[in-house]
Amino acid sequence: MATNVNNNHCTICKKEGFLSKCRECSKLFCYSHLVDHRDELRKQLDEIGSTCDLLRQSLVEQRFQLQNQSSIQQIEQWERHSINKIRQTAEEAKQLILRSTTTHIAEIQRQLDKLTDQLRQTSRNDNCGIDLSQWKLELAKLTEALYKPPNFYAIEDSTPLVTNIIAKVQRGMYLRITVVLIVTM
Repeated sequence: MATNVNNNHCTICKKEGFLSKCRECSKLFCYSHLVDHRDELRKQLDEIGSTCDLLRQSLVEQRFQLQNQSSIQQIEQWERHSINKIRQTAEEAKQLILRSTTTHIAEIQRQLDKLTDQLRQTSRNDNCGIDLSQWKLELAKLTEALYKPPNFYAIEDSTPLVTNIIAKVQRGMYLRITVVLIVTM
């Protein structure tokens, strides 16, 4: 902290004599003022430490407040909106397939009921002059239609369903970094 110097004078009281030079500020002090100066330096060091502690506390608070930033909330809103759009589109596609399948099965049921009614009518009337091969062919067609339903395809459209979001971060004077985040679907 201090070195002994035998000439010059004390920075505070201007007295000459046995003086010490402060390593920090290179000023000369007599013994009594050197003690005061050291106390002042300790006080300044304590203030710097307190300022560091306050800054550390502010950093902790900033981490907790991050979720409340409007930019984070905006991204979360975009996320929810995008997910809802995707879910809605997927649900519409599934409903289309379910409706088509239900319609297909109902049509087979209708044709089978018609064929069954014709068979019953023929049985009641004891009419054996009917072409059985025609009914067998109709029944085979219905069976094939049941076990080989129409093909359904899921084709991805190249038109984006969800818009991109771009997050830009420009840091302050100590951290000069620009981060760009582009999310694509």
